[in-house]
Amino acid sequence: MNEIDVEEWQTLAGHDADTAALLIKEKGHADIIIYHVNQAIEKLLKALLLKAGKPIEKTHFLDKLLSQLLTNYPGLSDLQDDILEINLFLPKLRYPSGERIEFKEAASIYNKFLRISKVLNSLV
Repeated sequence: MNEIDVEEWQTLAGHDADTAALLIKEKGHADIIIYHVNQAIEKLLKALLLKAGKPIEKTHFLDKLLSQLLTNYPGLSDLQDDILEINLFLPKLRYPSGERIEFKEAASIYNKFLRISKVLNSLV
């Protein structure tokens, strides 16, 4: 494990978390809030993969990253439902779908993210 890489992933996740927090405070674009939440979780999961000595695949799917970590961190299964819910937004975030994400929905996802990031950061 390269601790510099783990730390860098965690730092970059913090940047996404800070951006999401700013957008929540300013009642910004809901899709961009969820995008940064998704990115922060992805980066924290990748930091944990490195810490566990596992390779990092080039993927944005949170469910795939999480499944690779459950053997090393079985307690993450408590976060699985919330992470999978956030993962469902991935196609909407990357490709126009005609579905509008409301701020209220983004705020709810952000609150779930706060719990997820607290756990993931404690493990990194």
